[in-house]
Amino acid sequence: MSYRRKYIVLFTLVVMNVIDQPAPEVKIAQGTLSGKISADGTIFEYIGIPYASTNSSTRFQAPGPPPSWEGVYNAVDEIYVCAQKSLIGVFGSEDCLKINVYVPAMPKKKPLPVMVYIHGGAFYLGSGSKTIYGPGFLTKKDVILVTFNYRLGALGFICLKIKEAPGNAGLKDQIAALKWVKKNIAAFGGDPDNVTVFGESAGATSVSLLLASEASTGLFKRAIAQSGSSLSNWAINRNPIWIASLLVKSLGYNTEDPNEIYKILSKMTYKELTAITVKKPLGLFFDTEILHLPCIESNIPGTEPVLTDSPYNILKSKPKDIEVLFGTTSKEGYFLVAMETEETFRERNKHYLFASDLTFSSESEAMKLAQKVKEFYFGKDEISMQKYMNLTDVYTQLYFEIPAIFETEFLVKRIKSNVYNYIFNYSGARSFMKARSRYWDEEGACHGDEIFYLFDGYLIPFRINNDDSRIIEYMTSMWTNFAKYGNPTPDSSDLPVKWVPSTKDNLNFLYIDSELKMGPMPNPESYRLWKDIYNKYLKTDIR
Repeated sequence: MSYRRKYIVLFTLVVMNVIDQPAPEVKIAQGTLSGKISADGTIFEYIGIPYASTNSSTRFQAPGPPPSWEGVYNAVDEIYVCAQKSLIGVFGSEDCLKINVYVPAMPKKKPLPVMVYIHGGAFYLGSGSKTIYGPGFLTKKDVILVTFNYRLGALGFICLKIKEAPGNAGLKDQIAALKWVKKNIAAFGGDPDNVTVFGESAGATSVSLLLASEASTGLFKRAIAQSGSSLSNWAINRNPIWIASLLVKSLGYNTEDPNEIYKILSKMTYKELTAITVKKPLGLFFDTEILHLPCIESNIPGTEPVLTDSPYNILKSKPKDIEVLFGTTSKEGYFLVAMETEETFRERNKHYLFASDLTFSSESEAMKLAQKVKEFYFGKDEISMQKYMNLTDVYTQLYFEIPAIFETEFLVKRIKSNVYNYIFNYSGARSFMKARSRYWDEEGACHGDEIFYLFDGYLIPFRINNDDSRIIEYMTSMWTNFAKYGNPTPDSSDLPVKWVPSTKDNLNFLYIDSELKMGPMPNPESYRLWKDIYNKYLKTDIR
């Protein structure tokens, strides 16, 4: 081969890797789409498809229908992010309701099971982009992966209980995305009757809320909730109009009238609204400082609510009878303790170690219980930086582990479908959140660590070592088996464990570490403490 021909071939190969190669066109209800083929040729990617519409005229309300188009929509753009605040200011947009569909280029059979992921970020950060949620690990297992954006912060979760701002716009975006999948996924080779919805942190809490909501009925067949539950104390905004009043108070208005608040906020640009910085005054309770959370809506003519009763009451009376997989990491609290200082640790001694989802007949009763909880976790010692592991356990158990167990208990007593539980304890080179929290040398897994063993996002582009590769294989096999069969370790599986579902008589947990093994409930003493407290003091009437 001549030098010139070698040069042309080499140049062509370089250009092919720089210029996106088009994926097959797909015709959906809105029009025709084209996508791109992943760099390794294994995935057809359709990125940034509008699944619904929203703008300043529909702010705080359910999204409108998706747009249609003439010609071919080039679905290759990853720039779409919902408006959110960062260290460098507000970025993203209000018209951000985009969905991404990742299809194996050479599936073994069709139609394929579909896994729809709801991203976390405390309901005010994040997106469905490949920065974190790269599809390659999961699509290798012959499933279609779908990710998407939903409105965040004030734009997604202002709840004034009036028609103009009924609440839960962000959750209504999630339902709109699931409806889009139900309507369109067959065109991509997916099975609209075999959809698994899954998510982590706020995404898992969203999954749990969708499990409780009548508005999502028929939109998914199975669910996976990773480190989040609708029964956690941070899942619901129990005083949403007061929270909204804090926003307008920071602008110089002193009102708790929902209509007045709406008039003020609706006239702001989305950037001005997103940029508002307010600190929630905290009382004695151990509450999260997150401002904008899902709420219990009022029944308003002309609107379809997501929730009109507390998740506790709904799960107690009429939960969806579908297969569910719940889990947490062993040391969720590392990422929260990392935000503490000497001063905040000292302040904890003046506050309860439980949240305001509990109610008491008197302050003295609450103080007595608070002392009991403090002694359980800290003995006779003061709360201090030297006791950070003890506070890690409080965060882990109160915010994540115990609510997931409570939700499991509700379901196994009331539904026929299997419920599976896990504890993720593995610590490896891809444990990004643990490293970021500065507890790399400690045992266990931090909140969010398991994400990086399910997704191959840009955030961790490093070579995968053998140990991490094995965990990736375990995780992706079990998650996709569950999506395909409703069983993470079916008889056909060659995984080294049989994952036993929980029952009303016995909760069973898969411990995911360098080895997989079944075991009993973690931290049974903590469970008994919180079970007794929540049985006696839970506030079930939220309006």
